[in-house]
Amino acid sequence: MRVGSGPGDLDPERGDGPIRGGGGAEAERDGAARRVPPPVTDVVRRACDTVLHRRSTVGTVETAGEHPPGFAVVDVETTGFSPEQERIVEVAVVILSPAGEEVDTFCTLVDPGRDPGPTHVHGISEEMLVGAPSFAEIHPYLADRLSGRVIVGHNVDRFDLAFLWSECRRAGGEALVPGNVATVDTLRVAQLHLGLRGKARLVDCCDHFGLSWDDHHSALGDTRVTASLFRSMREHLGDGPLGIAELLLAARACTWPGASGQRSMTRGRTGSLTG
Repeated sequence: MRVGSGPGDLDPERGDGPIRGGGGAEAERDGAARRVPPPVTDVVRRACDTVLHRRSTVGTVETAGEHPPGFAVVDVETTGFSPEQERIVEVAVVILSPAGEEVDTFCTLVDPGRDPGPTHVHGISEEMLVGAPSFAEIHPYLADRLSGRVIVGHNVDRFDLAFLWSECRRAGGEALVPGNVATVDTLRVAQLHLGLRGKARLVDCCDHFGLSWDDHHSALGDTRVTASLFRSMREHLGDGPLGIAELLLAARACTWPGASGQRSMTRGRTGSLTG
């Protein structure tokens, strides 16, 4: 978890699959109290079946253009590893209140202007991308959803934000790249506080808390299970070691340039076009 103005070096060993970056964690908050992990049971909670983790459908209950405090859990599926050379093909955002309740979702396929890359990994074909909006077309609304909120994700500091910033530059140059962004990286939290150094894939972290999900490598599926993981981490560690209060305060000052409350056109994996 940090407040930063740029991602670290990319690492292709992203914990949850071959097209995601990975990375080690800097030693921080060394004095934080270690907690005993929750007991392992034979009961596995399916994240998609819990009240706060519905199956991967898209809906909204929050008014566009408003930026109440909270968290934006993000995930991107991409054509490859390098944010300078590869493109986003799907992006999802789940908005959480400060208490962790889901209040809004946004998900769409994104036309990368090229082939979709490893379809065998993310399941996105060229045919599915026909008619999908470009990143430039969704950017204003996406920026609106991210403004004023703590950005949460699994390896978000090194992977998802790196891709988002590269896409912002393509859409409008440095003027569209936000300044300091407050983040909680669940991969770093797992490495620092859960004893999962070197074994902090998304699936490993979810196993630690008895979470599972069906739609691996769909942006919305991965985002929703990451939201459930984040809630479990807060319950287990408490907000103090994660610096939640400070991050929520810092995020209020971060506005993503070019934001607009006008909801953008979206295209889902089933081919539905909304907007």
